[in-house]
This record gives sequence, structure tokens and C-alpha cells, in this order.
Amino acid sequence: MKSKLLTLELYAMPLLFTLAHGVSYAMPGMHGTEGGVAAEAPSASKSMGEPINSPGSEIEITYSADGKTAIFVSTREGSIESPGNPYNFDIWMSHNVEGVWQPPIHLGPDIDPTVGPNINTSAWELEPSFSDDGNVIYFTRYEPGELLSGDLYVVQKVDGVWQSAKNWNDVPELPNINTPTGEEHCPIIVSDSLIYFNYSQPGVTQESDIWKVEKKDGVWQKPESLGSKINSPQRDHMHWTGLSKDGKSLVITSMRNDLGSRGGHDMWISHQDEKGEWREPVNLGDGINTSGEEMCWTFTPDGKKFTGSWGPLNTFDTDIRWISKADIPLLKDFEPIGPPPNLLVNTGN
Repeated sequence: MKSKLLTLELYAMPLLFTLAHGVSYAMPGMHGTEGGVAAEAPSASKSMGEPINSPGSEIEITYSADGKTAIFVSTREGSIESPGNPYNFDIWMSHNVEGVWQPPIHLGPDIDPTVGPNINTSAWELEPSFSDDGNVIYFTRYEPGELLSGDLYVVQKVDGVWQSAKNWNDVPELPNINTPTGEEHCPIIVSDSLIYFNYSQPGVTQESDIWKVEKKDGVWQKPESLGSKINSPQRDHMHWTGLSKDGKSLVITSMRNDLGSRGGHDMWISHQDEKGEWREPVNLGDGINTSGEEMCWTFTPDGKKFTGSWGPLNTFDTDIRWISKADIPLLKDFEPIGPPPNLLVNTGN
């Protein structure tokens, strides 16, 4: 894990946290607490409902290639306590049976390794995604309370059994991009030779920027920033399925306060110009963005729905919601890539 950086920063934004007394699994700003600026949910969206949502906070949902399994982050009861810190982020998994989401399973020490991996710890585990074949889960692990300290991790299923999680830097097939300081999180793995990732490094990036790393002649090259148009002085990042199939459009989460921001985190889209350079992002509009927090929205595998978290400004009092892609004009022609490819060898079913 990384050395400690900034204490209790939430995506580099001061938050008005309020704890619910006596509820150790709750996050600040959990349902029923005060402190966030009131806001209406995105006008075109609907709640995922129970059991995906709970009295705790839910964020960062992604899906298996067949859409029948979801993994997401929750602070619900059963999450592992982080000593000295009241905020408990863990990864949970739910299966869809005949159109109904089942009670989520905690990916912790008590799980059967044929069912799921034991990846949750007293650290914070966030931003999970299945590989396209379901045999790998990519995720990020943070020091509790240090959301500028993320490292990328991977866990693999071999011969039907989930193995121990590994740091990306310990996996030969993956680029060595985790650093002792700063943050690397939630990549978009386009192929075995191109990966976009989110990067925050003191003296190198702004709050958080979007970078890419490419493999040429079998060797991963030095990562490069996507540039000043797509990266603002505020926090900019993208999430798993936010790239179009043709590679020319990118959906991002940004705290930028210009170009039509509605406030807090908003969802945006950027397109490449005729030279292949990224243009300044365009706000996705009032169908999804509000004066509250819209973060880390991803597409369902069929590309028809857009799902992610929403909550009042300056809180993580978030639920997972969904919107039909057709209800967001700027996304009507956006065809997203699916779950990331499995870049690891020796994978079994």
C-alpha cells in the first residue's frame, strides 16, 4: 500500500460529513443524515432499489458480460471495519435470477472461493469490474481515509477457484503503473496494448487526470496524459465502460466548474477531433446531471442502460440509479465497449 498522503479527502473535495451515531457500517452522509445540499435525483433516472441499495451508501456498479451478475461498492452492514476510521468501503456481488437481483454477497473472508474472491480488507476496496470472461476482477485498494492513495489490483479465478489478489505491478501481463505515492485507479482496458487510467501524482498531475499507457513491440511504454482539454484543474476520471467501441468518444466524471457544470461531480463526454486529439468535454445535460453528485456511471453489457451513483452535493449519501441511454441525447449514438478483456494467462473456467 502507499504511504499516507492527504487525510480524509473525498475525491479531493471537502465534504460535509455527518455520522449516524451507533451505526458502524454507515458512511458520512448516509441516508437520513444531514449536511448535504438538497437536490432532486436526475430527472430521467430510476433507483435500482433493494437489495442493491441499502441504508448505507452504494457506488460504482459494473456487470458480468451476460448482465446476470453485478459487483459494486457498499458501506452496508457486514462491511469490514477500518480501524480508526468510520468509513467502510467494500465490494459486494449480486446475481440476477429471473429478472430479480438477489441479496448481495460480501467478497470477504467467509466466502467460498468457488463462489467469489476474498478481496475485502480493513483497507478500502473500490471500483471493481469483471473481465469479459468472468475469470478476473480488477479493482482498486486505498488506505482508509486516503482517497489519493489508490493502487490497482487484480484477482484471478483458476480452475474454478478464486486466488489471492495481486498488485498490478506483480503481474507480468499488466503495465507497471502503481507508484509509492499518488493514486492510480479505475482503468478502461481497451486491449492488451492500450489502457486508459486515472492518475493523481503530486507534482505531475492536477487533482486527478486521465492518462493512457500503450504497449509497443511487446513492451509497455511510459504513460502519457490525455492533455489539457480533457483534464481540468479539478478532478477528472473515467470508469470501465466509458469508451466508445470506435475509441473516439469518452464518457468521464469531472468536478470541473466550467463548460456548463451543474455542480459537484457531473458526467461529461469528450470526442476526438480529426487529428485524434481529445476535445473539451461537453456536459451530458439535465437528464442525468444535477446540483448533486453524479459519479462513475457505467453501461450495462447490452449498452442500453447507464447506471451509477447519485447523492446530494458534498456527501456520499449515494444510491445506485439507472437511466435509459436513449433518454440522454448526447449518448444516443454512443456504443460503449463491454467489460474489460482478461489480460492474464493461465485462466481456467
